[in-house]
Amino acid sequence: MGMPEMPGTGTRPPGRRPSTTRSSIVDVALDLFARQGYDATSVDQIAEAAHISRRTLFRYFPGKAAIAWGEFDEQIDLMLEYLADVPEQTPLRDALADALIAFNTFPREQTEAHRLRMRLLLGVDELQAHSTLVYADWRRAVAGFVAARLGQAVDDLVPAATAHAALGIGLSAYRLWVAEPGADQDRLHELLRHGTQILAREDAFEPGGRPR
Repeated sequence: MGMPEMPGTGTRPPGRRPSTTRSSIVDVALDLFARQGYDATSVDQIAEAAHISRRTLFRYFPGKAAIAWGEFDEQIDLMLEYLADVPEQTPLRDALADALIAFNTFPREQTEAHRLRMRLLLGVDELQAHSTLVYADWRRAVAGFVAARLGQAVDDLVPAATAHAALGIGLSAYRLWVAEPGADQDRLHELLRHGTQILAREDAFEPGGRPR
């Protein structure tokens, strides 16, 4: 979940930092995955198609699953920057909805490539297993933002549950989006915005609040 260019609230728009070699490896790999399938594509084939050695490829990515995920770790850092710039007067639910949509904004010409990537991430067992670690970092970023706004600890109920809910919203929206032929970015944003309605209990977002 997540794509390169995320409109920011600060002076530097979040987005994937320039990384031509890494990006080109990902592009080559996605093309191979589309033509012959993820499981049938080897790391050696990716390296050959990218015109680099196997050793060079492993300098950029630890394995095939990491290539499919791209630079998700950098995107999380950029989302943290985005959240840090959200005005304090913005209602927390609105801030989370805006961040979720911003995190999943991408150049329109990359729509089909993004749909391919998400079909892989949602449907390949190896990539699903890898997502356990990747999404833990994403949830931690969201929980940290919520906790800071509420004056609570990251592991308290509301920050932790909100982070899990936000991730669930994103994944559920993507499952619908990739299954809908011709769905564009606007449709994805519509699904994400609609999904955030489950975060409607404003009283749960009161600073210092605890379950009653």
